Amino acid sequence: MKKCLLWVLVIALLMGLGVQAQAADVLDLTPTGKIMAGYADTSLGQVHYRYIKGTDEKLPVLIMIHQTTSDSTFYEFMMPIMSKYYSAIYCPDFPGYGGFEPTDKQVEAKGLAFYGDVFVEFMDSLNIKKCHLAGHYSGGSMALDMKYRYPDRFYSLTVMGPIYGDQEFRKRLREVSVGSVQKLVPVRDGWHLLRGWKQVEEYGAAALPLELHQREALINLKGWKATKQAYNAVLDYDFIKPFDNVPGPLLIMDGSKGQCFEFFEAAKKARPDAVSLVLEGCHDYFPYEKPNEVAAAIISFTKDVDKTTKK
Repeated sequence: MKKCLLWVLVIALLMGLGVQAQAADVLDLTPTGKIMAGYADTSLGQVHYRYIKGTDEKLPVLIMIHQTTSDSTFYEFMMPIMSKYYSAIYCPDFPGYGGFEPTDKQVEAKGLAFYGDVFVEFMDSLNIKKCHLAGHYSGGSMALDMKYRYPDRFYSLTVMGPIYGDQEFRKRLREVSVGSVQKLVPVRDGWHLLRGWKQVEEYGAAALPLELHQREALINLKGWKATKQAYNAVLDYDFIKPFDNVPGPLLIMDGSKGQCFEFFEAAKKARPDAVSLVLEGCHDYFPYEKPNEVAAAIISFTKDVDKTTKK
């Protein structure tokens, strides 16, 4: 009898270990698919975007919005390892960055809603009725505004680097960000090139491989006309109210060395229902620094949301 009980316990233990091992191996992050590029028509002009197609059209779409100083290449390491979990992943450039060239109308526009409305038009142009939405830093604020004003268009929201700061913090951040824009204005002696390099270095690009540091610096320099507007739109936005009240599933994450990390705990406290993740040792560029961890968090989160939606 004792032997039988012992074998039952052994089998149960092995089965338990098997379940744990299987759970740990659920996500396959092997890169698949090919990143492509395209343009979508909006009232502002053509939005340039990068995308990758999945293998199952029944799966939901994911849209990811980059931060100021970057463009849609920001997610190029994540897209191939995430593609099998979505019917498609779209990463648009926001106005004035990457291949989305600024226009007179864009330069005159004000407010964060301007960006969100352009991206909703982008979705309509591609016939995306509803999707998962993610954004990083300034792109996270844009994503929050979209989910808050168009709640029925999105299954879930991921905010990477929630800017849950008070007015004093916003004042300091504005001095660092908006105040540095003048340094990017082209000058004949070329000193703006070094200043643009140094600026992204302050945001954490020094921790990246040299090639990525250079790419981020060049993207930042190219977007100099749109940078001040984007920063002001984000810092003028009342992030706290919509963040506290935005409906639906929420995932927040940040790098422990990021500019906004000091307010991450406040964001968690404000939304105890949110899934949260801290990427230890990472700066603002954590999708470059730890793409697998960021991708796995978003995939797991959206998969759980999809399961709940189907019930």
